[in-house]
Amino acid sequence: MFPYINYFGVGTSTYAVMGSIGFFAIWLAASLATRRRSEIDRTQILHICLAAMAGLFVGAHLLYGVVNFRILMNAARDHFSLLHSFTDYISLLVYVFGGMVFYGGLFGAIIGSAWYMKALKLPYKLYFDVMAFCISLFHGFARIGCFLGGCCYGIECRYGIVFHNALEPSANGVPRFPVQLLESGLEFALFAVILLLYLKEKLRGKLIYVYLLSYAVIRFFDEFLRGDKVRGFVGPLSTSQFISLIVFVAVIMILAVKALKKGKPTGEDMSSSGMEKESI
Repeated sequence: MFPYINYFGVGTSTYAVMGSIGFFAIWLAASLATRRRSEIDRTQILHICLAAMAGLFVGAHLLYGVVNFRILMNAARDHFSLLHSFTDYISLLVYVFGGMVFYGGLFGAIIGSAWYMKALKLPYKLYFDVMAFCISLFHGFARIGCFLGGCCYGIECRYGIVFHNALEPSANGVPRFPVQLLESGLEFALFAVILLLYLKEKLRGKLIYVYLLSYAVIRFFDEFLRGDKVRGFVGPLSTSQFISLIVFVAVIMILAVKALKKGKPTGEDMSSSGMEKESI
């Protein structure tokens, strides 16, 4: 594959390149989709995207560190006896926190953008509807970056693709199912569906839930086609499958609570109902 692209002798990771393309794509898509929405401040779209990207970067690395925290604990248990210099300590931290886990990035992006919206008193529902299709679009490009870099690789497959210089050496030398491209295609399809709902003004204020539910299902099942072990496991489930179950159940519960609150009669409704009964 192509983990790096050289520009004038300087190597740049293809993942970073695809991430940059993805960021431009979501900004463009959000700007075009909201151009006729007077209630949306299009200038804030860019700022929210930047806040989301900052949260994504921090959250993705933190969750990767949580998944691999046992490595740091094992080193501490040995009193860091194998580390002999400050550089060794930095190398250990880079190894533990150097990767990225999407769910950590997703939660970080939501928290980062929500913090920005709260600081400027922006309406959450309006902008989270926009974020819903932006996240799926960005992740679609990011997964192409994973494929080009050779990370997040798939299971061995007779008719798969053979990596030769993947970032993860264990991916090389055998045909592997291109699970990264499968997830990328599903993300682009999800982007199209949510964008269509947004343009038709369907499920207003709930599109972020549509994304979370849909992606939880996608991620749970495509994890069965993943071949890398670095992503970690919780019992028989991968870390992402475990989180997908939690996200799915949590969103269903949130929607159920909202539905119950919406259907519950208010004090005014009850009093007016009582007056009607008295008049009969």
